[in-house]
Amino acid sequence: MIGGSGSLEIVPAEIRVISPEEAIVAWHLCDPDAEKVFKTLRNAGVKLAVVSNFDTRLRPVLRALNCDYWCDTVAVSAEVEAEKPNPTIFIKACELLGVKPEDVVHVGDDCRNDIWGARDAGCDAWLWRSDVHSFKEVAQRIGVRV
Repeated sequence: MIGGSGSLEIVPAEIRVISPEEAIVAWHLCDPDAEKVFKTLRNAGVKLAVVSNFDTRLRPVLRALNCDYWCDTVAVSAEVEAEKPNPTIFIKACELLGVKPEDVVHVGDDCRNDIWGARDAGCDAWLWRSDVHSFKEVAQRIGVRV
């Protein structure tokens, strides 16, 4: 939804939808230890989810990056019909994992969408590059040695 007091003209030539292949090229893994950490967390019994305001193309992107198996579930706003910071998407992720929000920590890179949204849902929340700087640090903070 786009709102405002002025008029908005959208020029079709300026709008471009990228393909999953282009999205894959644009995405990269931000932490070289990610795979090792995620495997260690899962082996320790920690349930993991991706919570994203992306659309249904996220699943093919995760598959193409060969990291779709790192998590137990994916909560995508396009499927859940709620976007971060709406607590509904976080609550749905908890339901998909079979856990209570108060037993969850959400790590995200946006204070409003991730931190406030997760906390409004009853989850703890850490800001990436402020509260935590690597997936290994996340694991250590929840008591899992990597």
